[in-house]
Amino acid sequence: MSTSTGGPRGRYIVLEGGEGVGKTTQVRRIVTRLLDLGVDATSIREPGGDAFAEAGRALLLGDLPREPETEVLMFNALRAQVLRTRVLPALARGTWVIADRSRLSTIAYQGHGHGLDLAWTRAVCDTVTTVCPPDVELILHVDEATSNRRRRDRGTTDRFELLDVEFHRRVVAGYLQEAAEFGIPVLDASADEEKVELAIWQAIEPLLADRAV
Repeated sequence: MSTSTGGPRGRYIVLEGGEGVGKTTQVRRIVTRLLDLGVDATSIREPGGDAFAEAGRALLLGDLPREPETEVLMFNALRAQVLRTRVLPALARGTWVIADRSRLSTIAYQGHGHGLDLAWTRAVCDTVTTVCPPDVELILHVDEATSNRRRRDRGTTDRFELLDVEFHRRVVAGYLQEAAEFGIPVLDASADEEKVELAIWQAIEPLLADRAV
């Protein structure tokens, strides 16, 4: 794939899901697979992605008290930043961007998890992401026992993982509701890493058809 502005546009792929579904691992695997094929690829995580957004990540994942509505606005402010500074320029160069979370995380965690008005939460997210909607958006899903085991094995890493089991159940149910309502694919992420990677690859491989390998 050409990396000049005159070459084919890159693709924007977003992996979503609750805790312990393996998003971060699969983002790395998909980037590696693309690079092995000669496709320029990079990864981002939300919140984060540039210096400003990473500073905001530390604040959002820290333990200072805040309101859920504040989280929606802050997540989307950082999302607007990284879409403009990282994602859009990369796509223009022909680079594929594989993202660990985006708008669905805000809708699932703050909208469903914290019980905010879903229409408002979706509208805020859509206002920001309309500039760069993903080419493919996938939800990785595991059962509660698998999620708990993986979270226990890796250790707690941020304030959201410390929230109670009922919160996480609402988040997972929220992802599945969004998937059913808006036709977003849900992939079983309970299998071994290679099988999950293959399922993700099958969803994004057709996007390679418009480039010369």
